Amino acid sequence: MSGGWQNASKAALAFLVLFLAWQYVAPWARVPNYVLPVPTAIAQRFWQTRAVQLEHLGQTASTTLLGLAAALLVGVLLAMLVVYARSLRAVVLPVLAAFNSIPKIAIAPLMVMWFGLDTAPKIVLAFLLALFPIFVNSVTGLGEIEPDLLDLSRLLGGNAWRIFLKVRLWHAAPHIADALKVAFPMALVGSVVGEFISGNTGAGYLVMSGQMTLDTPLVFAALLSITALAVAGIGAVGLFERVFLSWRPSMRSR
Repeated sequence: MSGGWQNASKAALAFLVLFLAWQYVAPWARVPNYVLPVPTAIAQRFWQTRAVQLEHLGQTASTTLLGLAAALLVGVLLAMLVVYARSLRAVVLPVLAAFNSIPKIAIAPLMVMWFGLDTAPKIVLAFLLALFPIFVNSVTGLGEIEPDLLDLSRLLGGNAWRIFLKVRLWHAAPHIADALKVAFPMALVGSVVGEFISGNTGAGYLVMSGQMTLDTPLVFAALLSITALAVAGIGAVGLFERVFLSWRPSMRSR
């Protein structure tokens, strides 16, 4: 417990030093406000645009969650396909790995051409960025189970469906939860990139709007909103773990 307090104190002290350095060193160095606004200016702009920030952040959150939900569904289904039809592993894994290596910012214009300027390209980009980590962790969780445990489940009368629900999926749940901690920020990045390219809503649109008008405090305020959304998403996954996956050794040791 004392170690936790010490770490928190060190983090708070480091943040305070950074804040003071930013607040006072930037004006002393005559850095223009449109290049690097001080934290108080960013906070003031954030407060002034709080209603607009909340409205646009809601749009970003909706496209992010829809893309993440699609990635979760498709990723788990693909993982099941690979686990139960092992001959497909040599095909599916390299194809997804190769596709995952393509910078999604490069295909964002294609998404706009194919799906228009509405929310669809943002959802698709969020889906594409979140799919791979969910798929990989799902394959690990569903597939890497002790053979003795599967044999015991069959001896106790478990059919394929019950073994999947009670053994494989339950074993995969922590792996999927870990994947979601990575996939949520990546889906958020995909959604924001889509807002850069198309549309007139979302936190990404606010960033671009601030850039076009040299309203740098607005850009930083929008980035602060995006960061808060990412932290909230990861926190929600952590809460899910504490409530439903409290049996994990990592949860019991806390």
